[in-house]
Amino acid sequence: MNRSVNLSAVATYAGLMFMSGNVFAEPHPGKVLHDKAQCMSCHTAKPYNPQKTNSYPKLVKAVQFCNDNLNAGMWEEEVEQLADYLNQEYYHFNK
Repeated sequence: MNRSVNLSAVATYAGLMFMSGNVFAEPHPGKVLHDKAQCMSCHTAKPYNPQKTNSYPKLVKAVQFCNDNLNAGMWEEEVEQLADYLNQEYYHFNK
């Protein structure tokens, strides 16, 4: 009986871990940069437009444009991380 209780507890715990998915995962580094740079303060009405920015290289250039014009102070790697985050969340371009 004690063994079946232990197996049941293990199965329950494993199920909860499986269902919780990425509860303990760190957020995408681009998400952190997105929030820190307050991108949504400018991109509120229509946040991100795949018709206007129609490829991943153009997306990276658009992020660099915002970084330069708003003096956000992001390094090239951070611009790439932010573009990658936006691509995953909104654009879905092939790289």
